[in-house]
Amino acid sequence: MTAAKSAAATSVIRGSAQEAPVDAFAARRILILSNVLRRAAAIRYRRLLDISVGEWGAIAELGLRAPCSLNELARGLALDKTRLSRTVSALEKRGLVQRRANPRDNRETLISLTKSGGRAYARMIAAAQASNDALLAPFSASDRAQLATLVDRLTDRAREILEREQEGALGRAD
Repeated sequence: MTAAKSAAATSVIRGSAQEAPVDAFAARRILILSNVLRRAAAIRYRRLLDISVGEWGAIAELGLRAPCSLNELARGLALDKTRLSRTVSALEKRGLVQRRANPRDNRETLISLTKSGGRAYARMIAAAQASNDALLAPFSASDRAQLATLVDRLTDRAREILEREQEGALGRAD
């Protein structure tokens, strides 16, 4: 990165985005990072388990929170419920997830991993841990803790912005 770009990026991150180039915006830089990581994950999980990144995300979330409803799964992944429903159906056809009626509310379906899905989850976690270790290798334990805190704060703030966008409250030319 050139000195000018670095200075522009720093000014945007600090909050003074006066005529900064678009590549200096924090959200854009994070999206690029996300895209690079997503592409690497797509290759990794296609090779290891013959699953897509979307399927990987659903399995990972279910490994953490199952059983859960489709709404809970969509909320946890910050994804559209309709699109996620197709992903869950594909995983169900492959025998990696199962749907069952919620014993407390028969109108609701709970989704969980099957034994085969649990094995896939274990392989994914091992591969994700190795990838995570490689990604964070240049950073100290203190840097890693700070990064985790900052990413969590950014995620919380981004969720707030998403809610406002969904309500139509941002970006209006009043």
